Amino acid sequence: MDEANRAEPGVVVGDDGSDGARLAVEWAAAEAEALGTCLVVVRTMTLPSPNVDFVPGVITPVAGEIVADQSFVDYAERELAETAAAIGQKRPGLSVRTRVRLGRASWELADIGRQAELIVVGASGRSGLSRLLLGSTAAQLVHTCARPVVVVRAAGEGQRRVVVGVDGSPASVAAVRYAYDFADRHGCVLHAVHVWAEPPEDVFGPARSGGEGQPDPGDQGERVLAEALTGLGERHPDVVVQREVALGRVAEVLLDHAEAATLLVVGGHGRGALRGAFLGSVSHAMAYHSPCPVAIVREGVEEHPG
Repeated sequence: MDEANRAEPGVVVGDDGSDGARLAVEWAAAEAEALGTCLVVVRTMTLPSPNVDFVPGVITPVAGEIVADQSFVDYAERELAETAAAIGQKRPGLSVRTRVRLGRASWELADIGRQAELIVVGASGRSGLSRLLLGSTAAQLVHTCARPVVVVRAAGEGQRRVVVGVDGSPASVAAVRYAYDFADRHGCVLHAVHVWAEPPEDVFGPARSGGEGQPDPGDQGERVLAEALTGLGERHPDVVVQREVALGRVAEVLLDHAEAATLLVVGGHGRGALRGAFLGSVSHAMAYHSPCPVAIVREGVEEHPG
């Protein structure tokens, strides 16, 4: 397979040269070092649609195809080489690889990272327009990528606490495994939160508060947390776990908890069609508004074996 097109193991991070990307690269480098794996820094060059006018010196139509001007590819490679060198000075034991790919950022990152431990992106780009484009990249990865995706908006140097949202779905269980593993690796407390989204009183009447014949939300939440955490304490005996059943809107509760967190972890979708759509909106909100790095983990993703 062509070296430039192969899937990469380790931690894959997107770098567009912006301040947001630099934060993401720094976070990804630290995580790759903690995992004992390599770091792959990727710069993508987006090709325009056929209706967009060509910009001299940037793109050139050749034999019916659109190719990036080699000088811009060379420039991107030099910038990435400088980034790799800077990382190497700070983390001399870390293996750093660089890749320049032509195409849509979300597609290329997902392709290169299809065998990666995780894929990391920043939350903003060089300008207002690039913020929209990078936002689109993050959104596409969050909703379609099979690997864990971490969106970095800030360093997440809170109270060494990992917050994970738990709803009992397979994706949520995968998120708990990922959060447990991360907390163990970084010496963090694990705060597992189940949010009971209470329905309006005039819709369900006594059911909203566990009336006669109705399940108690607190008891149900505790069962959901217990099932999601079962067996993981034995594998990670040094991790201190805090459990919480909260009442309110899922996104608001998780964002409040993320204020003092090192990492926020959520599943990529929830239970059933309606629940799946709802948790999808939650993961989207976390990716765009979390004050700390947020990891979105999809069903079927296994934690790092170390």
